[in-house]
Amino acid sequence: MKKGRLYSREEIELISKSAIGKSVNDILNEEVITIEDKEANKGGLGQLIEKFLFGMDNNSDSEPDFMPAGIELKVTPYKKIKDGKLSAKERLVLNIIDYMTEYKNEFKSSHFWYKNNKIQLLWYLWEPNKDKKDLIITHEKLLELENNEDLKQIEEDWNFIIQKIKDGKAHEISEADTMYLGACSKGANALSVREQPFNDIPAMQRAFCFKNSYMTQLVRKYIGDYSNVEKVLKGTSNTFNEFINNVVNKYKGKTQKELMKEFGLESNAKNINNMLISRMFNVKSKLAETEEFQKAKIIPKTIRIEENGRIKESISFPYFKYTEIVNQNWEDCDLKEELETTKYMFFVFKMENGEYVFKGIKLWNMPEVDIETSVMEMWKKTYNTIKSGNIVKSIENGIRKTNFVGMSENNVCHVRPHGRDAKDTCKLPVPDKLTGATEYTKHCFWINNTYIRKIFEEFL
Repeated sequence: MKKGRLYSREEIELISKSAIGKSVNDILNEEVITIEDKEANKGGLGQLIEKFLFGMDNNSDSEPDFMPAGIELKVTPYKKIKDGKLSAKERLVLNIIDYMTEYKNEFKSSHFWYKNNKIQLLWYLWEPNKDKKDLIITHEKLLELENNEDLKQIEEDWNFIIQKIKDGKAHEISEADTMYLGACSKGANALSVREQPFNDIPAMQRAFCFKNSYMTQLVRKYIGDYSNVEKVLKGTSNTFNEFINNVVNKYKGKTQKELMKEFGLESNAKNINNMLISRMFNVKSKLAETEEFQKAKIIPKTIRIEENGRIKESISFPYFKYTEIVNQNWEDCDLKEELETTKYMFFVFKMENGEYVFKGIKLWNMPEVDIETSVMEMWKKTYNTIKSGNIVKSIENGIRKTNFVGMSENNVCHVRPHGRDAKDTCKLPVPDKLTGATEYTKHCFWINNTYIRKIFEEFL
């Protein structure tokens, strides 16, 4: 007879290790399953493992799964991607944030800490077109936050989220606000809201989570190859943000030529500013490939501001596949997830007296209000245009005019070509009504340069 939630720490570890190499079906075949159990053999993989590996029915959200051990059980997938690399398949969702109570405590007396300070992870390898009960559990790890090297940053992330609640801005929280611990939307749609204590505006229901990017680094650290991942934080007790500020203060105000001389760089390469920022952080690899930037899904990007305030750079996304867009919906589409989880670190170089001067950095992620209004409207129109087969609006002098959202129609973003030429195409799910084409030139989403310029008003 299993004890379910009453397992000790040692028993939880032994049972977790015993599951390695097994699928849920393997576990089911080892158990004496009643007819009632077989009929109830439904639900997510995590629920099935809780029930049939640990003999534990779904419990309330208010305390860890195993009491009094104080350990939460999480079953989480990873996948193989190109070049044999491993990646987390999804973020690790933790507990729902109760805006009305969570702000009343300090970090280590919070419900988040009580629920998640010890997490027993069971990883399984996700494979496409495979029944969930045939997926194999491959690794286990007891994640203890108290002894975790990322604890200081996780606490800083928690405090940032709590401060937004205290400021009456729970409705403005975005998963990209923070580094490792995020606040992801948790509900069927934008109508899944909760009251907040310091503002009458309803706030989207959210849960604490370890971001997908953070989970990917854990997967690579404990399962894959982590030998070549370079760290930014070397021999320091500072948090990431503290370290960044120190670096910026050290080099702010120096010209491009002064920095090149300081770092011993002689180059006319177009990416000279990218080379400079790597030197600022004393890393040999690309800054985007370092551990901290990958964990937090921070994209470093250099921005050049001309003396007249003009900004050359634009922000584009990879081209989208028409056949994939029509099989998504707004709530879980790739673009929404990308904008909600990505933070940009802009390194600003401004032209002054004929030389580019490093003016500092701007950490930025798109505000939730812009994602849920302008971006949503643009994405939905794109979806409808593709699904209805109404891409080409007219052909004038051999040039195709489309029904995709242009820069003048939306104050945040638009759609425009992203192929090498007109022959660089993707398959259409529905033939274009005007031309009969079954393939069309690759397109992608772009953030308007006028919108980008507003981000840097403090530097203009």
